Amino acid sequence: MTSYIGLEPSHGSFDKQLITGDGSTTTFTLEFPVAQAGQLLVSLDGIIQEPSYSFNISLSTGSPKITFASAPSNGSRIFIVFLGRSTTSMVSALASPHIDEFNGNGSTTAFTLTQIPSASNAANFMVFVDNVYQRYGSSYAFTVDGATLTFTSAPPSGTNNIQVIQLSQANTINTVSDSTITKAKLTFDPADDATALAIALG
Repeated sequence: MTSYIGLEPSHGSFDKQLITGDGSTTTFTLEFPVAQAGQLLVSLDGIIQEPSYSFNISLSTGSPKITFASAPSNGSRIFIVFLGRSTTSMVSALASPHIDEFNGNGSTTAFTLTQIPSASNAANFMVFVDNVYQRYGSSYAFTVDGATLTFTSAPPSGTNNIQVIQLSQANTINTVSDSTITKAKLTFDPADDATALAIALG
């Protein structure tokens, strides 16, 4: 059985959890641990909730919790999608979905993302305008080219009414500069290593 540090491969699907509000409870136990609020997509009676504003997450007595800014009404349907999961108590921030928020002005259609997407396809994005999900594609709501997200029609004027969630990110592999590793540094002399080992062993 293979083990993973950080997020498990999603294999094309995300875990979900359903909760019913009772009008007084603000804190609920999550079925899976997450590192930050941005790793959850939370819908309250069909309205998307803003991470770190409408809700936050915490770890209480070893159990992951979600706490809402105000108690969901009695009988309300809370739908939670786990965009990222932690198999340990520590998760790299690079494993978390990246979120951009923009203001619509009724005329601007192109917005520059703060991070270049690892993949410019529908499966990598969830975009909401005024909490309404936008469908990807040139015949629908928006397209992405490099770091530019372009809507087919300008989002209406409002404050932070556009939320762009990148579900996966490209990890950068650190490299060294050219010519910084010399031949001398790579030279291997078994005799030197044998001498060093003999000294260490006494």
